[in-house]
Amino acid sequence: MKHISALTLLIIICGLGYSQNRSVNLLKNEPYDKVAKLAKKENKLLFLDFGSPRCSPCLYMKNNIFTIDSVADFVNEHFISVDYTEGDEKKRLSGIYGVYSEPVFLIVDPLDGKLLHRTQGKSTAGEMLERFRQGMDRENNLAAQNRDYENGRRDPAFILSYINTLHIAGLRDQKQSVLENIFPDDFPLDSLTKPTYWELYRKFDESAVSRQSLFVMDNLKLFSDLYGERNVHSKIDILYGGMSRVYIFGKVAPLEDPMFKTILEYAQKSDHPKASEWLTYLVPAHYKFSDWVRFAKEIENAMAFNILKGDARFMYKKMMSEQLAWYCNDIKALPYSIKWIDELLSITPEQEKRKSLIETRESVVAKIEIISKQSSSVNQTE
Repeated sequence: MKHISALTLLIIICGLGYSQNRSVNLLKNEPYDKVAKLAKKENKLLFLDFGSPRCSPCLYMKNNIFTIDSVADFVNEHFISVDYTEGDEKKRLSGIYGVYSEPVFLIVDPLDGKLLHRTQGKSTAGEMLERFRQGMDRENNLAAQNRDYENGRRDPAFILSYINTLHIAGLRDQKQSVLENIFPDDFPLDSLTKPTYWELYRKFDESAVSRQSLFVMDNLKLFSDLYGERNVHSKIDILYGGMSRVYIFGKVAPLEDPMFKTILEYAQKSDHPKASEWLTYLVPAHYKFSDWVRFAKEIENAMAFNILKGDARFMYKKMMSEQLAWYCNDIKALPYSIKWIDELLSITPEQEKRKSLIETRESVVAKIEIISKQSSSVNQTE
């Protein structure tokens, strides 16, 4: 009996080792007319997957989500599925359905080609199944919610659901338009203390200078008491922390953006625990492209205050040296980049990090030499 049990166990283990998960039956770049005809014959909807072989999120969905049995079984039962990765048909359908990013997943009615539902980006298996089910629900999918909104439906529960649907669909402009209707210029800001409006703001308002965001910034303690310090601080950090990095790493002068001064002003007076960190980016950004020496001195000030520590401090100093290397042509400011790199090299044993630092240093030295020669040539001519 022991031998039989061991043999049985070995068979089970081998079977598990060679078993394959079921997967979504994805046809490859087939003509729409052909797959629509097949879907009509089998009384199924069309599932169109737009991606590419070099898109990491696309590959993740195909290899990790569409190979889960529950997802594969559900999709194969209800849909004819097509994977569009290249070719003229992908280009043609992308134009028809407004697909400009990857991955995008569409549910289409094969009878008339009408778009029923759309989702974008990575998701879990549970989220993807929920999105498929919503797409099949002709009273609650994207097409149905578009119709209801156009017909004047505005109850808070519907609006919350609709904006979430647009968010998942990646329809940012349409989502913003709905938000502007929910938060018009005369919107009573005190209404943000109501949970429904707070959820709409927290999940979907992406502007650091919207009336709503500035009101929350002005009343940070009130909202922290209402909805929890962690939730409120996290929302504001996404907005202000995100914009501070946009400004410091951008390719245009922050002062050209009318929002910049407002964001800087609110960061300077905020009690948010991350405000000092935002300012390590925002204050130098104020001088980017206009006064590189002042830019460098403000970075020195930020490092002197020791606001950023550990890896964050290392990356800050490294990235600021790169900003000068990439964008600055002021021979008085460029030596700061060399100084910061030398400081980092003195404490950095890792070879990959050292290689990157040395390459940046060499580019700065070369730039200084070129500028010096150009300046000397101009002086001699004069």
